[in-house]
Amino acid sequence: MIRLGFLFLSAVLFYSTASAQDSLSVEQTWYHKCPDADRINGISSERAYKELVPYKIIQTVVVAVIDGGTDITHEDLQEVLWVNQGEVPDDGIDNDGNGYVDDIHGWSFLSGSGGEVGPEQMEFVRDMNRLLAKSDLNGAEKKQLKQYQKRLKKDRKSAEKSIGFMRTLNDAYREVEAHCDGVLTVECAEAFKEGEDVGFMKKLVASGIVRMLNDGMEQWEIEEEVTGGFTHFNDQLEYHLNPDFKPRSMVGDDPESSENPFYGDNRVYGPDASHGTHVAGIIGAKRNNGLGMDGVATNARIMTLRVVPNGDERDKDVANAIRYAVDNGAKVINMSFGKDVGHMDEYVESAIQYAAEHDVLLVHAAGNDGHSVDKYKNYPNGWNEAIDARYDHWIEVGASRYGDYEDLAAPFSNYGFQVDVFAPGYEIYSTVPQSRYQSNSGTSMAAPVVSGIATLIRGMYPELSAAQVKQVILMSSVKYDEKVIMPGTKKKKVHFSTLSETGGVANLYTALTFAQNLRENASATKDQ
Repeated sequence: MIRLGFLFLSAVLFYSTASAQDSLSVEQTWYHKCPDADRINGISSERAYKELVPYKIIQTVVVAVIDGGTDITHEDLQEVLWVNQGEVPDDGIDNDGNGYVDDIHGWSFLSGSGGEVGPEQMEFVRDMNRLLAKSDLNGAEKKQLKQYQKRLKKDRKSAEKSIGFMRTLNDAYREVEAHCDGVLTVECAEAFKEGEDVGFMKKLVASGIVRMLNDGMEQWEIEEEVTGGFTHFNDQLEYHLNPDFKPRSMVGDDPESSENPFYGDNRVYGPDASHGTHVAGIIGAKRNNGLGMDGVATNARIMTLRVVPNGDERDKDVANAIRYAVDNGAKVINMSFGKDVGHMDEYVESAIQYAAEHDVLLVHAAGNDGHSVDKYKNYPNGWNEAIDARYDHWIEVGASRYGDYEDLAAPFSNYGFQVDVFAPGYEIYSTVPQSRYQSNSGTSMAAPVVSGIATLIRGMYPELSAAQVKQVILMSSVKYDEKVIMPGTKKKKVHFSTLSETGGVANLYTALTFAQNLRENASATKDQ
């Protein structure tokens, strides 16, 4: 599970974002800027669209967004959705015979006749339950079980310790909201703050609300920021870290069996489509339509595959989603999720190989723990255990940010030899449900930046294979050898070049230039 939606008290008091608008600030468009022309460490997409893209014929490319769901009614996404032309909408028939009924824009592997899975357990909790269900454990399994039980106790204790303060913030916000009859205004929040018997924390929250309103934040954004911490820790205790919580029965499949991939339904929105909608917008939100923001790729057709719950995704769903994407024409698959415990690894490996056989590029977020993925595993990942080498059709992406060079690596980003390249992933402005927009941070945002670059390359240079597109993106990345603050630390500095395989940040302009040179060289060689 990769979620970076809340920043606790500091965010409550100081976070700001603008509403959707035609004219955006540099802070909202920074990742489109150019390191050379603008002195901002973006991907040079504005320059690329001015100088390189207009002169090319571009094919549309289907991009599968395997995530928590997408708002397919969003004003900036409706025109860029993948449409399954072989299906007749809502007729209850599998018209194209692919095994999925009415899969017009994709599929949800998290819903069924019993409802839709929202919250879920962490994978280590599920694995702990599997071990507890076994009648006889070997030595290694006993050791693993003890580690899981110790971790569960520690994590629950930490959540219980944190939730008290977050509940105080949540309750204070609800009091201000009630005082304002459900509609927050500066005047009403100021009046609440000056009321009798209003304690310090309530005054603090009311002051924060005033500040955020003055910064232009809408009420829904303020509510997310103030109450997000409580929601997070409450979800941990009630669902993620609760061994007795088992919601999967509503889907109607056997969660431990990989035999039947035909489960779920076409409800691709899901209980919370915020994360997936944000990811989809980064890749391909409609460009130059005067709405919200522009996606990286002008030629994307977004296929929505709902796999990621509020908790850890299941490997069988991931594998089935990859296979669905491949079978239904996707050439790029974005995967902005991950976890630290795998389960059905062989099934996922088989799906990854299936994508390779069909020339499909997989782009995956490296994770937001601020640690080395060489030391701490992140599942799924792009390492082929069978041959102890990288998959050549998989890109693992870390997150960069703008500002001084020492801050180039986002403080939360994972890093290491198994990370291929970094890309902008800090305060990325994109689509969220109900035709809204906001800035979010995470490697979840960096991966779709790379997926967007890959999508445009595949549309402009369709003769390039997935492996070649990967090499184009990696070899054309802009290299930075400056010392940066190492993710996960406050002051320790390392050379940026040591944080990934390439030591670079993905760049659309240089990638397209590299791809053009690759085509010309191939053509010259062929003519000799």
